Amino acid sequence: MAKTLFHSSERSNFILNLKPERLRQLSCRVCMLSMILLGGSMLLTELTQDVYGGLSDAISNGGAGGMLAYLVLLLRSVSSMFAVGGVLALIFAFIALIKKQFDPKRAVLPAALLCGILILGYISALLSFDTTAALIGMEGRGQGVLALLFYGAFFVICSQLHRREAEKLAAWITGYGLVQCGFALLQILPIGLPSSYDHMFPQLLVDVYLPSGLAGNPASFAMLLTMLGTVAVCMALHSMEKKLRLYYTLSAAVFLFFLVHTQCLAGLVGAGAMLLTGLVLALRKGAYKPVKPLAVIALCGVLGFWLTALSPLINGSKYLSSGEDTPLSAGYYLYDGSIVFLDGSYRNDVCGQYSRQDAQGKFDLEQPLSIYPYMWKQAVETIRKYPLLGTGADNYIYAQLRTSYTIVQNANIVDNPYNDYLYQAATRGIPALVLYLALAAVALCRGAKAYRRGKAPVRLAVLLGAGGYLLTAVCGISAISVTPLFWMLLGLCCGGAPEEEPASAAKP
Repeated sequence: MAKTLFHSSERSNFILNLKPERLRQLSCRVCMLSMILLGGSMLLTELTQDVYGGLSDAISNGGAGGMLAYLVLLLRSVSSMFAVGGVLALIFAFIALIKKQFDPKRAVLPAALLCGILILGYISALLSFDTTAALIGMEGRGQGVLALLFYGAFFVICSQLHRREAEKLAAWITGYGLVQCGFALLQILPIGLPSSYDHMFPQLLVDVYLPSGLAGNPASFAMLLTMLGTVAVCMALHSMEKKLRLYYTLSAAVFLFFLVHTQCLAGLVGAGAMLLTGLVLALRKGAYKPVKPLAVIALCGVLGFWLTALSPLINGSKYLSSGEDTPLSAGYYLYDGSIVFLDGSYRNDVCGQYSRQDAQGKFDLEQPLSIYPYMWKQAVETIRKYPLLGTGADNYIYAQLRTSYTIVQNANIVDNPYNDYLYQAATRGIPALVLYLALAAVALCRGAKAYRRGKAPVRLAVLLGAGGYLLTAVCGISAISVTPLFWMLLGLCCGGAPEEEPASAAKP
């Protein structure tokens, strides 16, 4: 007889009577729905950049038009749509816990580390410069403690998934990346599509057309493509189904093409990681005819690099000098410095403007890699000031204010050091960073054990995907349109029951 509470109906007690397999399926669908919500919201944000002021005016006028404008503003709020998926993930994480879906011996260490990260983050937020920003996140970023709680929920629900659900979710995550690349294709073409990175204002460059996909930033887009690209490369070489190998081969080729087109350090690091991963996996036993897939992937990478080098001529890119405009010559350029200030200042108003005259700005924006030592030095100084609890999530900018309490009036200050490890230490403290690294290490180690036990390609793929994100985090930033996928992959690394059946050695 079905279980019930307080003599209520069986239907109203579906949680108690939910079978483990059905719970895993629903948890997988929550992750898929979250990707749809994030992608749809970012797409709406990109397409309505030029009408934001008009929407605000329509809301002020009221009526049916005001209601419609308010709905559009709500749907284009990425943090709000992320919160919908995050709350659903929290609900299903709670259901999984009360249904005892986890082996206590296996779950206790990750749970303790995750709880420690959340507790330290909350305490840090209470003692931060701006508690509201630390809890909810700064507008345009949304990287508060609440987002961290949702990341943890995605980790929990994915850590209960078995191989079948992991394979389905990996295919969906790859599809999420392909959709972003489809939009990125429109961004790199001079067709007038609204884009935040068609002009590099800090360097006075126009018609550059950098792709950011639906990640909001070329560096974040590069982190996403690296993460999903390593998943795709692994599945392209080791998946047992021919149609899946074709799907992942084409996906990996597309990801590599756009990685080099981001024209930032994270993109180059990610492209190198993808190619090296493919080469190593091709040499391992078990790869299915690796020469052709690798050739296709590498060819797309070369094509992407070649077209990127020609893009200044194709797009008519120009430098707006005081005299005549100077056309850019062909060549491969890195725009890291401009990306930092365009994203933080021009796009989100969460960091200061770039100024050559500022005494604190000891870097040359036209030398793209000179920005990183400057930003990392600022982060180290902040960590020295606040080593235990940091500044509070999304409060990093306040530790750098020099001339005014208005953020944009402080020239050459940044809202993120473009090194996620330094950022976590600076905003949540060194102990929180140690716990985060420990959790990632535990998940990766368990992912490696799961792969050695069952030899399922998806177990190796999610392990490499999470590793790809951790690698590009050295020169990238966390974003709520990208980072949830990393926590999903990290959870999948911990997933799978100990008695899970090995992958069958089916012939291709």
